[in-house]
Amino acid sequence: MSALTNYGQAVASTTLALQRLLESTPVELQVTARTLGAARTGVTGASVNVFLYSDGLIAYREATALHGPSRLIAELHYLVSAYAGDDADADAVSQRAFGTARAAIERNPELNVPLGSSDSMRAWLTPSPLTLEAVSSLWLASGQPLRLSFGVMASFTGDAAVPAVTIGTIKDVVALARAGTIAVFSGTDAAAKSQAAASVAQELGNELVTVSLGEIVSADEAATERNLARLFGAAEHAGAVLLVDEADALFGVRPEVLDLSDPYAEVDVAQVLDLFGRASGVVVISVSDSVGLELADRAAIEVRFPPASGEGSLT
Repeated sequence: MSALTNYGQAVASTTLALQRLLESTPVELQVTARTLGAARTGVTGASVNVFLYSDGLIAYREATALHGPSRLIAELHYLVSAYAGDDADADAVSQRAFGTARAAIERNPELNVPLGSSDSMRAWLTPSPLTLEAVSSLWLASGQPLRLSFGVMASFTGDAAVPAVTIGTIKDVVALARAGTIAVFSGTDAAAKSQAAASVAQELGNELVTVSLGEIVSADEAATERNLARLFGAAEHAGAVLLVDEADALFGVRPEVLDLSDPYAEVDVAQVLDLFGRASGVVVISVSDSVGLELADRAAIEVRFPPASGEGSLT
């Protein structure tokens, strides 16, 4: 399942599965999934309400993935609140409902979530400690009196909808060549990548201009724009193939939390790629390892080095 493509369905199905779990307890319990301020019409006696108040998505890359994050962990945060049949709460009915729901979560940490007629996924339920301040804030936001409540997190994993670069050959780079086309040369053979870029430039009848990342990209966005404008504006570079050499520091897969000492920590990768798109010729970005998400989304083609047999030259 793609957690992003079908995320809405996955969220709704998880809520319904949690609701069914609480309804299946030995003690008869009515369960709703309404907003905190919604009227309790149609509900009598002890009941609980399941309210989704926030979510989070955590992306990570599996060792076998070549481009960006390949998996997502979704975390759904619910407030489960107990209600009595009347304001008197005779015999502490709301507390019995609270305990019944709480015990059901503890006994069933793994939840089967049907997604359709023949598909399903697993979700994991974890009690989520909530301070009185957090619970009070939720109820105050709804304008309703504070109710006996506890938190539970439902988490599940799914495939990330990651853009994939088309894998091709040097011939394909030439065929796709036009102003602002971005190609990726990936792999550890630096000499082969440089030679391939030279072959592309020769085939197109243009100069090859090789620059390092540090020569053109700066933490100052305006400085980056000036550097590129100067490079693209030079008459001798008109239509040239630009090779940005060994650019992993910015265009490779980067850690979730960037080190403040990273010279590119504040650089907007998408903005830099937009600036590259203004080039009068092809821009080749060379990386040694995996391609970062932004570059994968923007590049027209990727050529890997060493390439497969027969893919390494134009002849």
